[in-house]
Amino acid sequence: MTLISAGVSAGFSLAGLLRPGSDDSFARYAASRSVALLLTVLIALGIRSRMAIAFLGIAMTVVQAFDGVIGALAHDPSKTYGPFAFAVLNALAVGWLLRGQASPANDPVKS
Repeated sequence: MTLISAGVSAGFSLAGLLRPGSDDSFARYAASRSVALLLTVLIALGIRSRMAIAFLGIAMTVVQAFDGVIGALAHDPSKTYGPFAFAVLNALAVGWLLRGQASPANDPVKS
């Protein structure tokens, strides 16, 4: 879920950056951060670090929630509900990941 969220963020920021007539330094900053997050998620997945994936999932949850707030302030439903949905799904995925890590599977109780 975090990979999809980071990919969507990077895709939209790059699309905004590469559109004709785009000379916005804010778009460049947004694209650089979005691509950096995407690459970091790919690295965390590659090395199979559950804790790194969890932290990046939390970061993407916050990013998507802020994107939803920005969409709401712009009165644009497509830029509001999509990011909020990603934020909720990311939060659920992080909760599932951390919950699975907190309880060892079928470990016998030692006395």
